[in-house]
Order: sequence, then structure tokens, then C-alpha cells
Amino acid sequence: MLKGLGDLGNIMRLQREFKNIQKKLKKTEAHGETADGMVKVIVNGEYSMVDIDIAQELISTGDKKKIEKALIFASNAAVEKMKEIAAQEMAKLTGGMNIPGLTDMFK
Repeated sequence: MLKGLGDLGNIMRLQREFKNIQKKLKKTEAHGETADGMVKVIVNGEYSMVDIDIAQELISTGDKKKIEKALIFASNAAVEKMKEIAAQEMAKLTGGMNIPGLTDMFK
């Protein structure tokens, strides 16, 4: 019998679980919005924006800079939430251990 074969089995199990987490995250969405709720953004687990909602009142102001800043803020908030979700999923896989390169992969 090969010494350390049990470790190989654990590695293969972790690899399968990691792929399952990746699949789950691809289907996951995170929402971000401005404090006043005028701009809402949704990103998926691949950090791609999938929806934007801008309140008509904000558009009606015609304030281009304000709209741009609101879009940036809401987008960044959604991405940060997605990073938190991904980190929580990875923590389940690693049992809370900090494995360099693996636990930080989604940050």
C-alpha cells in the first residue's frame, strides 16, 4: 500500500468540493445600492454586473457626475458583498484555516 494515499483522497475530495463551490458561486448574486436607494446593482459570482436600476428621479436631475459616482458606489458595494459570500463559502471548505492562495482567492 502506498504511504500517504489517504492524503491524496483528501486532496481529491477538497478539489471536488472546491469545484462545487465555484458552481454555486456562479449562480449566486449580490446586491449593492447607494444609501438613498437611487442606484441598485447586482453582480454574480464571477463579479460580472447582471443588473442596474437607476431611479428616474436621479436621471431627471441630469447630474452626470452624481449618477457616475452613484453607479461606482453601488457596483463596489455589490462586489464587496460577493467577496464576503465567496470568503464564507471558502471558509466552509477550509474549516476556517487560512490557506494562502486558496482562502484569499475570492478577495
